[in-house]
Amino acid sequence: MIRLHGFSASNYYNVPKLALLEKGVPFEEVLSYTGVGPKYKPEYLDKSPLGKVPALETPEGFISESRAILEYIERTYPAPSLLPATPFGIAKVQELSQFIELYFELVARRLIPNLLSRTQPDPTVLKEVETSLDKAVAALPKLSTFEEYAYGDQFTQADIGAILNLPIVRNVGRAFLDRDPLSEVPGLDAYCTRMEERPQVKKVRADAAENRPEFMAHLKALYGF
Repeated sequence: MIRLHGFSASNYYNVPKLALLEKGVPFEEVLSYTGVGPKYKPEYLDKSPLGKVPALETPEGFISESRAILEYIERTYPAPSLLPATPFGIAKVQELSQFIELYFELVARRLIPNLLSRTQPDPTVLKEVETSLDKAVAALPKLSTFEEYAYGDQFTQADIGAILNLPIVRNVGRAFLDRDPLSEVPGLDAYCTRMEERPQVKKVRADAAENRPEFMAHLKALYGF
């Protein structure tokens, strides 16, 4: 049985976790926080060279980075597929997934330390984040209408990316911008409501909520949050 190393409060960990749940693949979860720095477990670096979560333990060895793990899962367990049937469709799903990660999640992540420590961000950084998010919000409707799924007529990796990465943008927006930028995207709020009703998504959310107090205690011990 494959083993997924990481922790449920991490959206990056939950990307392959949700894929495995959607495919019905048996797997074992191994609670692991990251492995960089003297206060972490150095042996984790044998699983993930930069100490990041997640890491997937397979019969052949370890794989790090969520995208690489998704690729392994899709090729090893092809049914049900989390990709469209055509090369163009696959490329569009990857395009949308990467767009959400690069221009939403990674931008909003700049303010995660402030969110966790309950401090106000640097005004210059806050303005940069707001400008970048507004630009991405204006562009997102060109990639998806969110009528049923993020792309096409089936649940795909693009839905996984949207479900797990966009809530960070909402949290940052509400905390520091006094608004939810994503509510300006046509169809997105209704889409997110539908996705939250999926049993596998509910499982991921429940596990994340259960793990969050321990994760926060972990951060407090390391950084004094």
